[in-house]
Amino acid sequence: MVGLMLKFKSNILAFTLVELLVAISLISTISAVSLMGFKEYLPKLRLKAAALQLKSDMQRAASFAAKTNCQYRIAFDRAKMFVKAGDYEIQKGNASHLADYLPEKQNQSFYIGRIDQQGVSILSWNNNPVFHPNGTIASLATITLKDINGQKLRVTTSMAGRILIKQ
Repeated sequence: MVGLMLKFKSNILAFTLVELLVAISLISTISAVSLMGFKEYLPKLRLKAAALQLKSDMQRAASFAAKTNCQYRIAFDRAKMFVKAGDYEIQKGNASHLADYLPEKQNQSFYIGRIDQQGVSILSWNNNPVFHPNGTIASLATITLKDINGQKLRVTTSMAGRILIKQ
């Protein structure tokens, strides 16, 4: 009986060291190729994220206008880019008196929006959009964002209150 217990089965299935090394080298090669493709795609993702952030802040200003029954605008002012280029400010006020606009306070501080995606900046804008309580937008605006590769996206507003992202 003791002699039977010492016999081992010789057809055990397992991977050899060579097979494991080949599998690891194939995985690393595929990973390297896909990583290069991802690095090329990353600036485009950042540009899209910045455009979505700006659109979200514009929708926020529109909802504040409806909620408080007061006009809001998003101010892009190159003379006082608030902290760095790419900052903008949500302001509450009256479009007939531009001096009446005040920065919107949030938790005892002013709300400053920011394009904080690395390599993305605000290239140009033609107006500061004004959001009315009835859902319309005056001072129609087109804000152009640019990434480090020179690709551009435009965030545009329509009179009916739509905010669109275009190439």
